[in-house]
Amino acid sequence: MAVPQLIVVSLRGSGTPLLARITSALGYTPYGTMNDFQDDGDDRPGPGEVSPLLRAAYGQDEAGRLLSGQRDHLEELETAFQKAVNALWRVWWTRLGQPVTAASPVDAGLEGRLARVPDADLPRLLPGRGCWYVNSLDLERADAGFLRAWHATARPPIVYHHRDVRDRIVEQIRLLSQPCGHVGSMPEHLVYRDIVSALPTMDARITLALTDPGFPGMREARRCQWLLRHPAVCVLTHEDLAGPAEARDRALYRLLAATGHPDPAAALATLPGPRNGELPVGGWREHFSPDHERLLHQHHGDLLTPPQPHGAEAPRSIRSTSPS
Repeated sequence: MAVPQLIVVSLRGSGTPLLARITSALGYTPYGTMNDFQDDGDDRPGPGEVSPLLRAAYGQDEAGRLLSGQRDHLEELETAFQKAVNALWRVWWTRLGQPVTAASPVDAGLEGRLARVPDADLPRLLPGRGCWYVNSLDLERADAGFLRAWHATARPPIVYHHRDVRDRIVEQIRLLSQPCGHVGSMPEHLVYRDIVSALPTMDARITLALTDPGFPGMREARRCQWLLRHPAVCVLTHEDLAGPAEARDRALYRLLAATGHPDPAAALATLPGPRNGELPVGGWREHFSPDHERLLHQHHGDLLTPPQPHGAEAPRSIRSTSPS
């Protein structure tokens, strides 16, 4: 049976929408950095998901009152459940070491009670099948209890998705060169959008990205190197997902094995591929000069030769029967 929750660490500029379409096809609702990606659908809680969360958030007595089945409590029950879900998502986001805004509509009392839920129990309270997308998973920022629980159980599974650092730099520059209303709301993006826009050429922008230690995505990539080496992490690259059929099938099989999918061969035939012109592999060659290559090796040589992806290997029967 497929796991109900999945964590994807996808470095910025790595082609995350392609992976989000794949996890969505597997039945996972994207949250976190890909929250806006999800299609409108049936978001009603499933069987057995309401009571445990209400009891954790409001206590036994209040949850019992809300769940009493009285008709005049139905609207109150729906509101209480949604408030608990919002608080739970914020607690989970915080445990993943992700930035939050101090001013938030989340009920502080609910957040405080749910923050005291044991780390091993917290994922079981999350409703539905969720895929939590984050740009990084920094060992110094993520909650220590969460990391201990994951170390002991390897649950939820963690997928690390990355791409050639040069292509990521070009994609980040492209995103930061857009009009102000299209760069998102992350503070570092807003700041670096102004910096990048003030530079006159692509050459100057690449030089900035290679020499400025605060350029978005570079520090995150370095902090995430442990994910490439941990045997319990499923490693995927954009080059594989957007590449030849055999490499793509091997990568997808690792993902299906990590999620515990009961029928990988059947699933492979249904998963979407890259769209025409979507984040081509090796596009950096049009923009990088020999001087850029020198700066890259000087400042970021450790990001150029990551270990090979690891995880379950696809049986030959799956590789040979998968569509090209």
